[in-house]
Amino acid sequence: MCYDRLVNGDVTEQRVPSLLRAELFCAVRNGALAGVIVLVVLLVRGVPAWLVAGSVLGAVALGTVLHQTVLLTGTAVLRLRDRVGPAAATDT
Repeated sequence: MCYDRLVNGDVTEQRVPSLLRAELFCAVRNGALAGVIVLVVLLVRGVPAWLVAGSVLGAVALGTVLHQTVLLTGTAVLRLRDRVGPAAATDT
């Protein structure tokens, strides 16, 4: 998962396209779970089917993109921290 990759620190050595490809399954899974939550809530509320379908597709897409965005942001922060160096990070 995304968090494990960030904690292990191996994201600093990997290229971004391979990193995104490796996390694609987890990202889509998170998006699908968001879609299921939206589906259940909207069906319980009695929302029209066309609106439910559009909202579920939007939730899947947004959840997937959000996962990848968090991964890229975390990678950028870790790479920046490595470039700056540990001594500069501890100086306050």
